[in-house]
Amino acid sequence: MAKEGHETARLAAAGAVGASVAHELRNALAVAESSLYLAQRDLDDRPRLLRHLDRVTCEIRKAHEVIGSVLGLARGEPLRREPAHLSRLIESARHALVLPTAVRFEVAVAPADLTLLCDPVLLERVFSNLYLNAIEAFEEAPGGVIVTRAWRGEERTHLEVEDNGPGVHPCVVDHLFEPLVTAKVKGTGLGLALSRVIIEAHGGEITATTGRCGGAAFRMWLPNA
Repeated sequence: MAKEGHETARLAAAGAVGASVAHELRNALAVAESSLYLAQRDLDDRPRLLRHLDRVTCEIRKAHEVIGSVLGLARGEPLRREPAHLSRLIESARHALVLPTAVRFEVAVAPADLTLLCDPVLLERVFSNLYLNAIEAFEEAPGGVIVTRAWRGEERTHLEVEDNGPGVHPCVVDHLFEPLVTAKVKGTGLGLALSRVIIEAHGGEITATTGRCGGAAFRMWLPNA
């Protein structure tokens, strides 16, 4: 019975990795398709043409990096750690998504130049997943706010992502980070499972609770280098 449970967990984890890879490929292909369409339109305008082609190159390179990091994680390879400015990482995750105009994004990082020794590609993936969850929750509660907080303690760096949406559904709150668990109609239940794998691979922890405004709040910590 234990063997069957282990096999199920392994297959579910593989599904989470596959879903993340597919997501990155889909995003890169969508941007590339759009940029190439614009490039064809602007063939006679060299500066614009080059900007469109540069964007295609940038998106493909980013997707390649994410896929490589996720697959390395799945193979049990050591994390590629490097110093990363948290504020820049958060901004990159934010701009990778299309925020509805009614959504307000707030960030509070202390100190302002807070730096983490991490795999920035994977950690950005965690923030992207949490932001995407909040955005999808706002479909039922427009006018949302997404707040990201970070501060350095003596031994840990604390991270929070909180929104003022409807919150975590009671039927999944105890199993939220398990693969394939979701209360969303369009959800796959894989984004949070992969996020937990990434945070734990960094030696940290992630939990979900109800935030100050009644929405979902995800609290994480990573060990200081």
